Amino acid sequence: MDNLFWFMYDVSHPRNDAIIQSGTMEFKILGDFMDKLSLAFEFRHACKRFDESKKINHADFETILEAGRLSPSSFGLEPWHFVVVDNADIKAELRAACYDQEQVTSCSHFVILLYRKANNFTLQSPYLRQAVARTVPDQNDETAIDIASQDFLNYITHGLGEGLSTNHWSEMQGYIPAANMMTTAAYHGIDSCALGGFQYPKVLSILEKHIPSFSSEVFGVGLCLAFGYRIDEQPPHIRWSLQDVTTYLS
Repeated sequence: MDNLFWFMYDVSHPRNDAIIQSGTMEFKILGDFMDKLSLAFEFRHACKRFDESKKINHADFETILEAGRLSPSSFGLEPWHFVVVDNADIKAELRAACYDQEQVTSCSHFVILLYRKANNFTLQSPYLRQAVARTVPDQNDETAIDIASQDFLNYITHGLGEGLSTNHWSEMQGYIPAANMMTTAAYHGIDSCALGGFQYPKVLSILEKHIPSFSSEVFGVGLCLAFGYRIDEQPPHIRWSLQDVTTYLS
């Protein structure tokens, strides 16, 4: 929502400071001008503690999920699934499996980002064939589906880096929608935190307990995301300079 944060310029500073305000929180960004997307990147940080009294409305959270759904993926296979947890009791169970990290229970919505395991990606696996069928002119052409599926399998066999597997490939895809969801949240003045620290077997056990159809043979857990509204001031961003992280080959 456009009114969730605003910025103005502090004319007392020689370069003009852009000041962002989110609720009662405000902080400065140096620069002569930044568009709203740039502001969102500055707004986003790893929020460790959320305001438990504030909940993300359904429409805004659907927008965040849509950013994940519309994300690109290798071969367009979208090997992910998003489990959204807004139940306080289940979040409490997950907090115990996430090394007691406070943001798990203080957040408004907690997302477990699943990735599809290797058994989804064989020549005869229903998921691969259904995903590939969307890309061929005739979705009932089994020969075309065979050829397109085999192209992907050839890549998995010969194109991955040394030591990487289909599971590695699939898990890495999930970081794309994760980043897009966190950026979209920031664009709408919503905070987030990515969590890679969790006890894998315990999270699987919680999913199996609450989702009867869930199978750890089909899905693995790649990453967790917490969304909500900050309660503490944002710390300064610490980043390498653009020159430090960029090399041009012209």
